[in-house]
Amino acid sequence: MRAVLGLAAVAALAVLPGCDPARSTVDRPEDPVVLTGSALPRLRGRAPQRIVAFRYASGAWAQVPVQVDERAVVDFGVPPSSTPGPGTVGTVYGTSASGVTALQYTDAGTFTGADRDASFDSDDELVFMSSDLGGLAPDGEPAGVQPGSGVEVTVTDPLVKDSAGWLYLFESTGALVPSAGRSYVSYDFRLLSGDYRTTYRRGDGPNPENSAVSTSRYSHHFSDRWLDDQLVVRAGSSSAVDVLDRHKNLFAPDQCGRSEDTFNDAEGAFVVNKAGPVRAIRSYVGANSGPRTQRTHFFYAGRHDIATDLRVHAIPSVMDFFDYSPAASGMRYANDRNRNGVVVDGQPDSVAAGRLSWELLTGAQGSVIHTQRLQTNVAALQEPEAVSSYYLDDATPSVVQCTGDATAYGSSGPWVVRGIPDTDPASGTTNVVRALRSTTYRPPGVTNGDADLAWQRIAFGLAATTRDR
Repeated sequence: MRAVLGLAAVAALAVLPGCDPARSTVDRPEDPVVLTGSALPRLRGRAPQRIVAFRYASGAWAQVPVQVDERAVVDFGVPPSSTPGPGTVGTVYGTSASGVTALQYTDAGTFTGADRDASFDSDDELVFMSSDLGGLAPDGEPAGVQPGSGVEVTVTDPLVKDSAGWLYLFESTGALVPSAGRSYVSYDFRLLSGDYRTTYRRGDGPNPENSAVSTSRYSHHFSDRWLDDQLVVRAGSSSAVDVLDRHKNLFAPDQCGRSEDTFNDAEGAFVVNKAGPVRAIRSYVGANSGPRTQRTHFFYAGRHDIATDLRVHAIPSVMDFFDYSPAASGMRYANDRNRNGVVVDGQPDSVAAGRLSWELLTGAQGSVIHTQRLQTNVAALQEPEAVSSYYLDDATPSVVQCTGDATAYGSSGPWVVRGIPDTDPASGTTNVVRALRSTTYRPPGVTNGDADLAWQRIAFGLAATTRDR
């Protein structure tokens, strides 16, 4: 009941050191808040396009963007032949059911299809930005919402004692829309062959694209499913040049048999391509003999999260690294094991390897902070020495550059050096290996301390509680 938080509670909140009920004291502007429908029972069963959000600030209600992403358990489908023919909605590959399923974001534009439950249900996600939090609202409701539909969300930062911010969710009467007339991210999925469902070569690539994601802080470009080949930082006074050759994947240096190019050249499919007011989602499957291996990108205004789910037979190792372009020359590279850093200049450096929490690239071109984690139930991969790191800065490398250009400028990222057991659920295994990368885009001049804090914020995410008003 809303009545339990009356004047006495407001007074109590006001004396807490980090809490000001008149405004939000949560200061994590790059971080989203994601809730599932199971945490919002009052809103379940309502139309996603009618769920709206408000903050309370300066004594008034202000609508802010909110987004619902529908999800459902979907069969992957039987991996297709080289010429699978027309697809059928209901499996990721658009083929007959395989019996292997996963909880997926749904998309009426792919073979995954729309969520069969078109209402906001328990496994759907609702997301808003912590930068849109406001103060504690009094009783009452803003105009344009259904009476009695309100839910109060309280968000706290575990790194800052007694911090708090509030956001209010309602069902619109119809005139209000979830975007509140704003969008934090633009995603243009552009397949060069035409319509995805009628032209995508699911059994045998490549499938060239000219797809782009852009926000006020950064932009990325994709030329195929796994091919991220442009990165421009736009934050602050960044020079806004493309500093990326490619985001690369290999088993090991000099081993070119498997790479993002071979992934694109084999079977594959998109799960979802979605642009909303709060985030864009790009998710796809297909990595050679891992047809169910999946990568999902979440693009926010100032942050880019990547989740890579291995679903493949046993493999010897795997690398996931960013190879920058000569335009990154002059930037400083550092990580939590090499805090003094080195200059990216195409000249070899000595950089100690090991399991990393964060990496930083900063210069006049802007700043990029990568944080990385490995989620797994495989005991051998939980040991510190199972994961190391890779760094190569050499304009004329002796190491073969399997993809992209012939140079290596600040090539860097995590490297799982220990053998990875079977993770393909089709074989009956319960092994799980999920790599998580979060990247934030900042102006020039970012410090190691900023990178430390970015890592802490990923490790200790925002907490949210809800209650009906």
